[in-house]
Amino acid sequence: MKKTFLTIFCFSILLTSCEVDEGLNIDQKNPTEVPASGLFTNATRNFFDLMQSASVNFNVFRLYSQYWAQTTYPDESQYNQVTRNIGGNIWNTIYRDVLQDLKGARESLEAAENPENLQNKLAIIEFMEVYAYSVLVDTFGDVPYTEALDPTNPSPAYDDAATIYADLLSRLDAAITQMNPGQGGFEASQDPVYDGNVALWQKAANSLRLRLAMRLVDVNPSVAQATAEEAANAPLITDNSENFGIQYLGGAPNTNPVWVSLVQSGRTDFVGANTLVDELQALDDPRLEAYFQPVDGQYIGGVYGTANSPSSFSLPGEMLYDPTLPGNIITAAEVHFLLAEAAARGYAVGGTAQEFFEEGVELSILEWGGDPAEAAAYAATAWSETPGATELEKIAYQKWIALYNNGFEGWTVWRLFESLPFNAPEDMTLEDVPNRFLYPVSEATLNPEGYEAAASAIGGDTKSNTIFWDVN
Repeated sequence: MKKTFLTIFCFSILLTSCEVDEGLNIDQKNPTEVPASGLFTNATRNFFDLMQSASVNFNVFRLYSQYWAQTTYPDESQYNQVTRNIGGNIWNTIYRDVLQDLKGARESLEAAENPENLQNKLAIIEFMEVYAYSVLVDTFGDVPYTEALDPTNPSPAYDDAATIYADLLSRLDAAITQMNPGQGGFEASQDPVYDGNVALWQKAANSLRLRLAMRLVDVNPSVAQATAEEAANAPLITDNSENFGIQYLGGAPNTNPVWVSLVQSGRTDFVGANTLVDELQALDDPRLEAYFQPVDGQYIGGVYGTANSPSSFSLPGEMLYDPTLPGNIITAAEVHFLLAEAAARGYAVGGTAQEFFEEGVELSILEWGGDPAEAAAYAATAWSETPGATELEKIAYQKWIALYNNGFEGWTVWRLFESLPFNAPEDMTLEDVPNRFLYPVSEATLNPEGYEAAASAIGGDTKSNTIFWDVN
């Protein structure tokens, strides 16, 4: 009897011990459900960090724009896209860390019960998705789009770049229409760009629409003109206080990524390129002192495409060593140069090419801390002093200068116009300046069917093949 009682007692304890508190298995630091605001903030920050980065593993566009030259390792200035997985890092960051999070943010909002300011939030997410996809197209050409971001499809088909652009413009128009500046968006703490100001998000979206329209001038002029004129008659970024950029903080990990490369790394990998330094000196441009630092009282650019001694050539300007430098990727200056180009092509955008050009020059100087009187005086003479055989060449030249801290767009100015005073690296010609990035090696191995079809469609996976809008 004792044995029977003891057996029953032990068995009851065993059953009791099997009742586990499942709450103990929940990782409080890594939630299984992330709120839409957190996904949106993370995606936005990752996108800006990529576009602002100076790491040669992610962003070499200050080099491709010939704003900077390299010191110890000049491979990227010599257009080596193979040694480092740069294209793969761009690809993975945008698809995995930006677009996937934006998709999650949208799904979370749509699944929530009566989320506050739903339409504005969805429109802002849509705008960011359009921007991210436009960068993918402008970098690679044809990319996965309609079948992208599907976890059940590891081998998505690539879409035609021009077709993607047409859809992006349609989506952007709808997002702009959906934005209601009279209502709120994401809370200020969730919005690292505009602190919840929907009116400014709408201006940024319109400004991107103007940029994309001007990409199309040589391949679809009627769409380019109609879209540019619509954008010009809508609210745009017209003042530096409205620039589309993150305000970074003074402490890691929330600093401007340029500071990480120039200061936190403890390395001196970059100096000003002689390409830009020489041009600024020839023009007696007041931005020279902001863009670069003197060496023994002189501004000396490193030879582009070679290894340069950091002690012998001008380093990037002191403002770029500030961890709180705003990470602007659409500025009032750029918008004015886009309007100047539109006006020069005869579009009805509310001003003349020279008027927009001079405003763009002045805004650029002020963006970099220039004296207002000096900025106005320089801008007043820039139209006649700027090199260029045509109005468009003058505009492209000054736009390139103004985009100094936005290397991706600086490189795009070269691809669209090819009238800039670029220098060819030793034993190369200007034909060697890349027009696109090679597809990631991982695509050839993990998505061979999609990769082969895309490479064939664009005439081969080479650096020299052009994006669809680059026909000159």
